[in-house]
Amino acid sequence: MPGLARRAGTRYGAEKNEKMISLLKKIGRVAKRATYGKLEILAKSKDYRDDRNYKPETLEACFANRVQAPSDDRALLERIVNAYNKASKDQLARPELFRPSNEWLPIYRKYLGSVIDYLEKQDIENLDKTYRNYFRDDCSTGLVGLHGKMQSAFFGRKISYLSRLHYLNDSIHRFNLWQKQTGNRYPITALDAPLIGNPYGYFIDGKFVKSGSDYQHYYAAKIIDLVGIEEKRVVAEIGAGYGGMAYYLMRDAGNATFVDFDLPENLALTSYYLLKSFPDKKFLLYGEGTLQSQSLTEYDVVLMPSFELDVLPPESFDLIFNSYSLAEMSKETIDHYVRRCGDMLKNGGWFFHVNHTKKSQISARDFPIPADLKLVSEEIAAWNFGRNPDMDEYEFLYQKNGTT
Repeated sequence: MPGLARRAGTRYGAEKNEKMISLLKKIGRVAKRATYGKLEILAKSKDYRDDRNYKPETLEACFANRVQAPSDDRALLERIVNAYNKASKDQLARPELFRPSNEWLPIYRKYLGSVIDYLEKQDIENLDKTYRNYFRDDCSTGLVGLHGKMQSAFFGRKISYLSRLHYLNDSIHRFNLWQKQTGNRYPITALDAPLIGNPYGYFIDGKFVKSGSDYQHYYAAKIIDLVGIEEKRVVAEIGAGYGGMAYYLMRDAGNATFVDFDLPENLALTSYYLLKSFPDKKFLLYGEGTLQSQSLTEYDVVLMPSFELDVLPPESFDLIFNSYSLAEMSKETIDHYVRRCGDMLKNGGWFFHVNHTKKSQISARDFPIPADLKLVSEEIAAWNFGRNPDMDEYEFLYQKNGTT
């Protein structure tokens, strides 16, 4: 990179191009830091040395095209579009705390323009194409596993050897952690999930594992352990991503009702994934009926914009789950959501969340937890250590009127 800067100065005249030279040097320093950062991660880890699964030369298979055969999803997509446009319109009349803020604002501005346009214009054809490929499309930025530069790093003409090592280290670390955290209770097939959205992933002993499914299955299994499956349970999630955890929850706890509160754009993608995954379950989307206590017994899946969190009466849920998004919200939003979580839980119910303790608007340890929610456990959430050993993520489990 310094040589490139010198050539730029020689060709264009150093006096007139000091800014260009400075910029090139800065780019070189950033690139070097990124490279050293990846090497440091690999030096600290043993996961990528897993002899069964460490095959960097076959990484292209992890990113092979998995687009499903065409199907007629017009009716499904029309439901999503109608729910989205009503939610988006009604959101404007609600307090600002229910709108995108902080970390989500740049994502909305940079990555979601196209899909928002399709939703608003009811462009079913382009929305269909986008959602069929959402794992590899900008519309899922922040909701699926890879970083924002995944297009150039993994879907370009050639994947660098260092990127191969980094990706496999992260993937194998997650799988090994899943086995450890679940006590080896489950076979690899427990991670099976529909190939909706053209997912990428990794291979363990020749078995394809969708990226992120290890993490999602673990939390679904832990939630089921907490609430049980003997009786009808109502589990809510604040910000369900594309619905990955919800899939395993609904698959393995068929008697549960799942409720998601999220921003309209994210909710549209969640609706797509879950409606496609469970065509025989009964769904309530926003605008299709009034959200009320009775909805939690009449429907299997209830997908609502975040401002509907204020609609249901107290003690509606057996458990409320959140991963990562709370700590990324504004202080006002965190205060409101956490207080409402306390109100909405049944006596003996659980508030379970995974969030940052340092790299966030507010440390998860400083959330304004209501007095009747008692901390049961605080444990490190090591899922991202394979890509960054300095992560500051913890999972917190509270019980309403608990004894601990």
